[in-house]
Amino acid sequence: MHIDKLYFTLPEVLERWDMPEDTLIYLAVNDKLRLSIQVFGVPMEFGDYAEDADGKPFLLRTNQTCFNGLLDLHARDVYQLFRCGEIPLESFRTPRADYATTWGDAPAVLTLIGDLLLRREERDRFEAENGFKADGTPIDDDGFAFLPDNQEVRCKGHRFKLGPIQTEVVRVLHVAALEGEPWQAGKTILALARSKSMRMADVFKSQKNWRDLILSDGRGKYRLNLD
Repeated sequence: MHIDKLYFTLPEVLERWDMPEDTLIYLAVNDKLRLSIQVFGVPMEFGDYAEDADGKPFLLRTNQTCFNGLLDLHARDVYQLFRCGEIPLESFRTPRADYATTWGDAPAVLTLIGDLLLRREERDRFEAENGFKADGTPIDDDGFAFLPDNQEVRCKGHRFKLGPIQTEVVRVLHVAALEGEPWQAGKTILALARSKSMRMADVFKSQKNWRDLILSDGRGKYRLNLD
């Protein structure tokens, strides 16, 4: 039975994206992905940021209520949460207002790592911006995609964790393929990537199956293994 869920647990997200946990943490801590928690009956104040006639900022309260639903975490709080395992939170982000905070005598919301969730709309936004279909597979028909941390690629079902020079080589070859000129001189590509080595095999010797990613014509030219 298919259920249109409004949010997902982190294990569900990691499985869908085939992503290591530390990569997801990196994305959340650097505010590239907003994580949320669900609360029940928490006294919350919502409001907007405004300025008075003299241009001085102030908070404009729009609502106080006992709130049930999802609240987004600030990136700084995600960082502390993964450092400490649990933290008390009083301030949140929300699509419905500029700010959200507990009010009155309400205690801080004790938050554990296991409480973290990802909204459906945030998941879909991230996938659209980073080249994934709705089922989490790469958009490219050629089966190629840079993964979210930009130093991993997926190609023809293989996954490669790349170093900086390797990443630049792949990036240049991908651009060449998109421009309709996939075959490129190896020495030229390596020079553009600022490699000290002029042999492709030496640059990718840490990748045992690198020839599943890059093809050679046997005469000094290389291209990505794309259809």
